[in-house]
Amino acid sequence: MNAHLVLLLTQDRDFEKLLTEALRSDATILVTRNVGDALQILCTRGAELDFAVIDRDDCHGMNLLSAINACRHELPIVVMTCEAYHCAALAYANGAAACLAKPITSAELRLAIQELRRPKLELAAV
Repeated sequence: MNAHLVLLLTQDRDFEKLLTEALRSDATILVTRNVGDALQILCTRGAELDFAVIDRDDCHGMNLLSAINACRHELPIVVMTCEAYHCAALAYANGAAACLAKPITSAELRLAIQELRRPKLELAAV
């Protein structure tokens, strides 16, 4: 598998380690601790990103999700949340490809990321 470039917004160093473990050495992770830095990366390296992980389910995380989706709507984005239901609906409405509830294991996270990387099935026109 080729190495990927991943944007991660988190203030949780344990989650950062978990993502690193889930990706193994399969990716370079650009870690940001705030939305401003994440937007900076999006502006300067957005075209290089393979996917993003937002570990904030507050209004700042949703604003970043919406901004990424507006600029790079094809970029898969995973949103991590502590509350599965209402945050998931908001995340999906703002362009998330997946919304995963914490706590999560590295194996579960790895599986979700593999699903993001899987080519989408195309329906044949009839």
